[in-house]
Amino acid sequence: MHGMWVTEQAGVAGTAFHVPLTTSFTGELDIPALRTACGRLVARHPILAAAIRDDGALIPSGAPPELIVEGSTVDIPEEIARPFDLSAGPLARFRLVSAEPSRHVLVITAHHLGFDGGSKDILIRDLAALYRGAPLPHVGPSYLEHVAARQTRVDALLAEATTYWSAHWREPDPLLLLPGLRGTPVRAEPGADLAVPVDQRLIQQAAASVGVSVFELLLAAIHILLRRYGNPAPVVAIDVSTRTEQAREQIGLFVNELPVRWAPDGPSVADVARGLRTRLRELYRFREVPLARAVRGLTPRVALAPVSFSYRKSTVEPEFPGVAAAVDWLRFPGSARNALHLHAVDRPDALHMRLQYPPHALHPDAAARIAGHLGTLLGAIAADPGAAVATLPLLPAAERDRLVRRSPVSPAGATLLSAFDAQVRASPQAIAVTGPGGRLSYAALDGSSRRWAHRLRAAGVRRGDRVGIRLPRSLPMVVALFAIARAGGAYVPLDPEYPADRLAFIATDAGLRLTVDQFTVDRLMASPSADGPRLSTPTPDDLAYTIYTSGSTGRPKGVDVCHGALFGLLAAMRDPLGSTARDVWLSLTSLSFDISALELFLPLVTGGRVVLAPETSTRDGTALGELVRAEGVTHVQATPSGWRVLLAGGFHAPTIVAVAGGEALPVPLAAQLRGTVARLVNAYGPTETTIWSTTAEIEPPVTAAPIGTPLANTRAYLLDELLDPAPYGLPGELYLGGAGVARGYHGRPALTAERFVPDPYGPAGGRLYRTGDRVRYAEDGTLEFLGRVDNQVKLRGHRIEPGEVEARLLEHPGVTEAAVVVRGDDDPRLVAYVVSDAAAADLRSHLARTLPAPLVPNAYVALDRMPLTPNGKLDRAALPDPPRPAPVASAPQDRPQPATGLVARIAGIWQEVLRRPDIG
Repeated sequence: MHGMWVTEQAGVAGTAFHVPLTTSFTGELDIPALRTACGRLVARHPILAAAIRDDGALIPSGAPPELIVEGSTVDIPEEIARPFDLSAGPLARFRLVSAEPSRHVLVITAHHLGFDGGSKDILIRDLAALYRGAPLPHVGPSYLEHVAARQTRVDALLAEATTYWSAHWREPDPLLLLPGLRGTPVRAEPGADLAVPVDQRLIQQAAASVGVSVFELLLAAIHILLRRYGNPAPVVAIDVSTRTEQAREQIGLFVNELPVRWAPDGPSVADVARGLRTRLRELYRFREVPLARAVRGLTPRVALAPVSFSYRKSTVEPEFPGVAAAVDWLRFPGSARNALHLHAVDRPDALHMRLQYPPHALHPDAAARIAGHLGTLLGAIAADPGAAVATLPLLPAAERDRLVRRSPVSPAGATLLSAFDAQVRASPQAIAVTGPGGRLSYAALDGSSRRWAHRLRAAGVRRGDRVGIRLPRSLPMVVALFAIARAGGAYVPLDPEYPADRLAFIATDAGLRLTVDQFTVDRLMASPSADGPRLSTPTPDDLAYTIYTSGSTGRPKGVDVCHGALFGLLAAMRDPLGSTARDVWLSLTSLSFDISALELFLPLVTGGRVVLAPETSTRDGTALGELVRAEGVTHVQATPSGWRVLLAGGFHAPTIVAVAGGEALPVPLAAQLRGTVARLVNAYGPTETTIWSTTAEIEPPVTAAPIGTPLANTRAYLLDELLDPAPYGLPGELYLGGAGVARGYHGRPALTAERFVPDPYGPAGGRLYRTGDRVRYAEDGTLEFLGRVDNQVKLRGHRIEPGEVEARLLEHPGVTEAAVVVRGDDDPRLVAYVVSDAAAADLRSHLARTLPAPLVPNAYVALDRMPLTPNGKLDRAALPDPPRPAPVASAPQDRPQPATGLVARIAGIWQEVLRRPDIG
């Protein structure tokens, strides 16, 4: 009780400790008799009239509550929420709301300091008996006598309870995973509630077959639900009755909230429930000991854990002669105590369960889904309590169907060359490419590529051969790309900036037929024109290119992409980006980065123009901006790092369609960029699914930068380890399917089989690519990128997503770039690397306002710029080691004398909080 009173004094309880009980009457209610019954009820149970002293002790005689009769204008939720004056009392209120002569609602609001769930039954039973003049059993000793006796028992058990909780208590993980949860509340907030469907008869049968109580089976189900949500060892706070046989007729506070941490890893539901039952039997020995007494330094809180569960059986059937009475045993007080509270009352007619939540932190749609998940889980447990935990269904049919819905995949008929040829026929003299050295019309590009293709065929290039291309961004590079395709080959970029060893590996691994470099171009241009062998017409299943990406083991891997996948991407991006014959695209991305194919080929299959940025200007934002203005560019694609270069150069183009992708787009950068362009499209996609797979239109005001929704001919699934759909609003690994899925990794069948898996939700023969990216659905149905599955780290027992910390850092106005990693083997710590002039203390304070303590980095390293890979992405391996923490100075010899009095008490408190024997 004292802990509850302290929490009230801390001002964080709201109405969470208000215990409402409403009874609706239909018929001719005898109001004078009800008023008399209420008075006798208070006389029988003086705790209802008590008050609380300034030290938290009960005063047995406060102001006695009286029945107040009101008209229908009284707002019942407002009456329930009306504050209590605890120091003046009383601890209960009675108000009768009369809508009409034959319809009344009795609203009883008691404070939890003198009332509990079991007291509801006693109050309604006694009130009904007093109304009809029936005899009542003897109440027994006074409530204060019960409190004194309980205190004696607590004192006797305290030492043993302290030892028990030292082994079993740990603060609940602040990073609770619940669908749609937007931060864990630390105080009571305005709340809402909804019903959870439960079949009482089936649950009772299942509990009996397992050998546990209904409460134990329900608690096991809640732990299983939280585990399936991704919480490895969830904590659920439960209400434990402390009512003794001597107090069974007494109204008062006879309940203690205790935490139950349980990792539901047993093979079956029955195993989990029986193991949980054993843990509860251990805990019940200390059921009367308040946790705050056994665990030193426990801060005041409305609930011990973000998730809690209250369960009680009720058999009271009140009889008020002359009227029909209906009691709402689960009336919601209006405040949510924590992120999720489940309240169950097991009545003879049904098992009633409701879910209480704070809409500010948990969207109502998300709460409804959680209720549906628990209902589905309970249904499966009731049907087969021996089922394996991992196989239990979680999603209702409607939600599951929504998560695995399949967008239609149209058969690919066209290819890059067939679409380009159509543009050549339609406008042969239109300019196709502008770049260093001049320009090419569609006809000229077509003619040159055909001549070069014949020479490549004469040099031995055949259908399916891989041809290296090692050229700077230039007109010959574009001609060579089309020539390789017309010869039946697939191009393999060899970036001139790559190290020689890497280029040699790619050439050998790809088995290149030949390489088109400057020497080859000179020979091709000098060779006489000849028709040679007939040119191939690539089919959608023919290889278009092989691009090498970095491998997790350090060995680059070549991704084989076919013509059908390439053209499917171009067709899917055409309309969302509004790319037409009137548009001009800037090409500034290295050919070794697959997104270059979009900016090179999309304008050439829609009749537009490509402007090739000179190699010398790709890192010069001012020069690029001038090129955009001079050439009338309408579409620019770049990575977020590339956009920073442009913006730093004063880029401002209010008519431009901007495409950002290749790495996460920070919200501040998105807001800055959106303010300088006509449209901003955030694109996402791995090389293995052909450039881009999802897009999001970023509209002002910019508050988020999602990766959007799947493109046409693309399917996106968020799946767990068993390839089951992750619940809506919870993280899952993103699997992509559809027309864009690559053929696989060249010469790596085992790796291909590992990353390209059968599509369990698509057509026969369909495949999915495991992206390794953690993603979740936002409430509006868009996808939110959360980070890499393999980048998630655990530090001191806490799951940490570096991407989440980076996103919060980038919200600081003084930070332009950020990266977060864990460094150190013996003493690992979270390190933030920032391009910023902000002080570390300022950054730490900024993060502490929005992130739990485990997510706030320990060290901050300021850099002039982030190290980048040749593709313009962050090179985490190149981040410098942080400076070592300064050693703690040895204590001076002339230490001050030990503190005394109040100073000593304060020092002792801080030593306990900081867990240090001496704070000096």
